[in-house]
Amino acid sequence: MSVLDIRSAIGQERDATPAYYDFKVLESVLEGGLCRITIQPQAVYPKVVLDESLEDAEAWWPKPHKGSAKVLAVAAEEDQIILKGATSRPPVKDGLLRIYPPQYLDALLHCWLDNSWAHQAMACWQGLDTSVRVAANPLSGHAFRWLRRAQRQALKLVQYSSSFLYGPPGTGKTTTLGVLLAEYLHMNPRARVLLLSTTNHAVDQATVAVDKALEQSKREALRKTIKRLGSRFVASHYAGREHLLPVRDKRLIKQLADLQAQRPSDTELAELRLWKEQVQALEQKLRSQSLEVLRQNRLSCMTTTRAAFTLQDLRTLPTFDLVVFDEASQVGLAHALALMPLGRSHLFAGDPQQLSPVVRSPATLVQRWLGSSPFSKKPVNGPSVCFLDEQSRMAEPICGLVSHLFYDGLLRVAEGVKDDAKWLATRRREFAGIPPDVHVHTEDVSTEGAWSQTYNGPIRYESADRIGQLVATAVQQDGWDPKGIVVLTPFRAQRALIRRRLREHGVHHVKVSTVHRAQGSEVPVIIFDPAEAANPFLLSDEAKRLMNVAFSRAQAKVVLMHSPGDSANPLIDQAIHRVRLQAGARSVTQIEDLVQNTDFPTCTLGKFVQIGKHFGEVCAISRDGSVLTMRNANTGAEQTFMVNVLRAKGRAST
Repeated sequence: MSVLDIRSAIGQERDATPAYYDFKVLESVLEGGLCRITIQPQAVYPKVVLDESLEDAEAWWPKPHKGSAKVLAVAAEEDQIILKGATSRPPVKDGLLRIYPPQYLDALLHCWLDNSWAHQAMACWQGLDTSVRVAANPLSGHAFRWLRRAQRQALKLVQYSSSFLYGPPGTGKTTTLGVLLAEYLHMNPRARVLLLSTTNHAVDQATVAVDKALEQSKREALRKTIKRLGSRFVASHYAGREHLLPVRDKRLIKQLADLQAQRPSDTELAELRLWKEQVQALEQKLRSQSLEVLRQNRLSCMTTTRAAFTLQDLRTLPTFDLVVFDEASQVGLAHALALMPLGRSHLFAGDPQQLSPVVRSPATLVQRWLGSSPFSKKPVNGPSVCFLDEQSRMAEPICGLVSHLFYDGLLRVAEGVKDDAKWLATRRREFAGIPPDVHVHTEDVSTEGAWSQTYNGPIRYESADRIGQLVATAVQQDGWDPKGIVVLTPFRAQRALIRRRLREHGVHHVKVSTVHRAQGSEVPVIIFDPAEAANPFLLSDEAKRLMNVAFSRAQAKVVLMHSPGDSANPLIDQAIHRVRLQAGARSVTQIEDLVQNTDFPTCTLGKFVQIGKHFGEVCAISRDGSVLTMRNANTGAEQTFMVNVLRAKGRAST
């Protein structure tokens, strides 16, 4: 591995990434000085570019009203782009909107073209899986007596030069990170920390988590030393916590936005030149303010993208004692490495079994350096790795499904909640005829998904109709809060169809989302509709992570739409069989009690048997009787056993 490999990977990904994206306009609405553009939805998530990374991008449209604007915001789930500072009337229905996104890859490549910095970054790569101890004592955590065993174990991670906090769904990863950083700042009075995350929402959550932990531990003075840098925060998240936002920073941001809205026409060259000079002066002032905040405060929080764009400024600062990468499983390895020399120690928090970095190029180097995260270098185990194994979100059957399909059976319901009457009561409710004690339900449909020209993607009418009926019954008859139900599907086309069916049933305020937008959320009920489970996209490794995200959002119920064709997807097939095998009480026979039968192994067919630590239903015997196949009741997967080996073990046990 070399610096040249990483430079090549970034170059290959840049070549595979369009310089601009063209969208067909469905609707254009003027709102004051802004314009809300609804665009034609795209079909499959790997092709989707409509997310917050397009904010601050340049927009352009051709004649008859040729003009340009700045992208103020993106409402991805509504397929909308909000423009500001339009120089002419925006495009109308069926018109073209061209978006030139910020060149993040150029900024990343610039980091790696600096030979001195690149070699420091490569030194960090070499130390990822060979972490060394850098502190004598772990954090105490005395102020947080409610911490679970694994959460308390996580406090030891700051003792190491590189460490990993592995947080599956519902395990309190963000809360744990908040406590860890609150304790770290308290125990190390001179330490400075840089907290990075992949999205603005994640930065907001992590920043507030640290502030809450400091508030709970009555460390008021430290709360004033935390600052959330950047302009794209959700103000409501900081209600009562305004001290987390740099006031001067906000004022400058407003001044800059107002100035950007006054952009002259490209034909007015003198005015345009003056305008650009004013904008650049304000941007430089804003950067200076940010640097001053970074120098003065103990904990600074920003997105990984902003850190890459401002790396030259960050490098002028004293080295941080600790750099934390939250949602690190979504950060490309080359991106993380470029930022790691900013700190003496590094902590990576995330879940490699959930969504990974998105790349366009299939090239090997791209997949290795940009499509993989720092978790790809995580040691298998050891003191620098902490796995949070207790969750308090999912009812036990949902937890079992997620645990055995995605976490080798290691995830479990927290001891403190599984016997709590209130916790159980909120998870035991009837939903559209599904009994209270059924937490994972498969809803069978007979038809398969197919491509629709109308919706520009894969759709399945029958499952959309059934979802409309289920949700209407749950809301209108069972009294479910619509905001407590979320419908997830991998395809935007099916999302649009389901939304239409819900409106036809008189149901409003039920969120229908593509799975990527759901990570980090939780609701009582998740309905997952694969629409076309045999689609090549849903057979990929990334699709496995996507389905993990989908199932693990639910607290009380997971409803899985399923057709015969969906069983062509191995993971869906496993989930369906697991639900079947877990339903009701089944008598289990030890395999040792059967091997002495003269008709063994035929006598086992259809029986529920225990073989070592595995148990399940025997579903097949090979034609020559040499191989027994069992459907594992925990994983839903098929397992094969050699009959002669089973006979030998049976004789040995008698």
